[in-house]
Amino acid sequence: MVDVDGLIAELDQRMLRDCGRLSMWRVVHRTTGVVYTVVLILVPALLAAGFASSETRLGKALLLVAAVVGGLNVTFKPYLHSRKRRSDVNTMRRLRDEFRGEVARASDPAAVYDKYSAAYAAVFEARGMDLLDGQLSTEDAARREQPAA
Repeated sequence: MVDVDGLIAELDQRMLRDCGRLSMWRVVHRTTGVVYTVVLILVPALLAAGFASSETRLGKALLLVAAVVGGLNVTFKPYLHSRKRRSDVNTMRRLRDEFRGEVARASDPAAVYDKYSAAYAAVFEARGMDLLDGQLSTEDAARREQPAA
């Protein structure tokens, strides 16, 4: 016989670990985005103010850094400047809180486990699809929501 309490504890731990990882990656992405933005503001200002000439090694290095950081910023912008990250963290926390509340009130913990393990898997899969598709997923979703003419 399967230990329902063990299953519930395992799902709770997975949700808790996922919340922690989401929070960590949100901080990493936000910090990286801020650093990229500061570099993209600071480097041209240094060159324009004459602190370094674009003909010197330092100036050429600054131009190269600005070009690389600009490319990275554009490439990873959907992830670095995403409002969806905060939404994902809040969704996961809310799902975990609802799960824990229902477990505390439940007369049938196995049914609660089934319901929330399916909901957690759906949220996790949707988040993975957004990561894979990046910005295209939002465009596809908008296209699907438009009624056929």
